[in-house]
Amino acid sequence: MKKLISLTVSMLIVFNVWAIENDSEGTTLKVVPDGSLKQVMQQLGRDYSSLDRAILWENFEAAAEAANAIAYHDKPSMWQRMKIMGTLGTEMPDFKKEDDKVHALAIKIEEAAKAKDMPLLIQRQSQMLSACMGCHTTYRSRVIKAFKQ
Repeated sequence: MKKLISLTVSMLIVFNVWAIENDSEGTTLKVVPDGSLKQVMQQLGRDYSSLDRAILWENFEAAAEAANAIAYHDKPSMWQRMKIMGTLGTEMPDFKKEDDKVHALAIKIEEAAKAKDMPLLIQRQSQMLSACMGCHTTYRSRVIKAFKQ
C-alpha cells in the first residue's frame, strides 16, 4: 500500500512539473536560471504596464509585443516551482489553469493587436487583468508566506 501511495505521489509530481514546463500547446517555456518567482512576476508587471501604455498610445505593434512577452514569460527556477507545488498541493492543477488562462488571453490580445481591433484588445486586456487578480487573490499570500519560511 505504501509503495502504491509513493508511486502515485511521484507520478503527480512528475505530471505537475511537466504541466508547468509546457503550455497548453506543448510549447516549452523559457526557464530563468536561478530565477525567482518575484523576478518573473516583476517582469510580468513591467510587460503589463507596457501593454497598457501601448494601448493608450494606440501602438498596436508594441501591444502585440507586450502581449507576446506575457504569453511566453520566463519561469522561476525548478526549486521555486517545486516549493509552489508543495505549498499548493492538490490546488496545483487549478493554479496551472489560472496561468493557462492568462497565457491564452495574452495570445488573444496579441491577435487583437495585430488585427488593430481596439475594442477587442481592450476587452481582452480587461479579462486578463481579472484573471491575474483572481489568481493573486486566491494564491498570492500563501505562496509569499511559503517563500518566507
